[in-house]
Amino acid sequence: QDQLQQKIICPGPVTCLTASPNGLYILAGVAESIYLWEVSNGNLLAILNRHYQDLTCLCFTDDSSHFLSGAKDCLALVWNLYSVLQAEPSQIPDPRHVWSRHNCGFGGPLARAATASLDQTAKLWEISSGELLLSVLFDVGIMAVTLDLSEYHMFCGGMDGSIFQVDLCAWPVQRDRNFQTERENGKVFKGHRNQVTCLSVSTDGSLLLSGSHDETVRLWDIQSKQCLKTMNHKG
Repeated sequence: QDQLQQKIICPGPVTCLTASPNGLYILAGVAESIYLWEVSNGNLLAILNRHYQDLTCLCFTDDSSHFLSGAKDCLALVWNLYSVLQAEPSQIPDPRHVWSRHNCGFGGPLARAATASLDQTAKLWEISSGELLLSVLFDVGIMAVTLDLSEYHMFCGGMDGSIFQVDLCAWPVQRDRNFQTERENGKVFKGHRNQVTCLSVSTDGSLLLSGSHDETVRLWDIQSKQCLKTMNHKG
């Protein structure tokens, strides 16, 4: 069947873009504003202006009920989608939580979110309460972060090209940790020659995909930390 083509004109360069897992909504970051569209008809539903500098990342939670926004103002905001949709056009709804000192956020499974920052930390948060669950300090700035589906591990991409694996079920439980690379050799993926900017884990938790400013995409075996394939990508 012929498909109806929808074209959405943005008011400026888009710095980040994501779609809700249920396929109903699209979010885009344009300068310091968040734009929310409905996929079925292309209607603009909301413009959110709560960041003070350009957006760097947007992500939905798996159930599409919340989304996170990160910007160069070092804030990560948690938004309730239904509160945004129900707000009056003349009102800007308040985010559910405001997490400071971080400029990048990714929604994790269930009710947790991981954020990364150039302050050399990665943090794990509980969306429902806004509580900080874990803070890990590294030797380098962190550009990307993701969780595996079972939430056993957090993977963090560094400015130096390293990828660090943090065990979330380690004992004893500590809210503040230091990741010392020289003592954690079995938990570091080495191969990229420049900063790692995006990460994704397969649903079975066995493979890790990473993208870097060295213009390569690498596929890793998580258990052995070996690079299985390298794909060149110019730009």
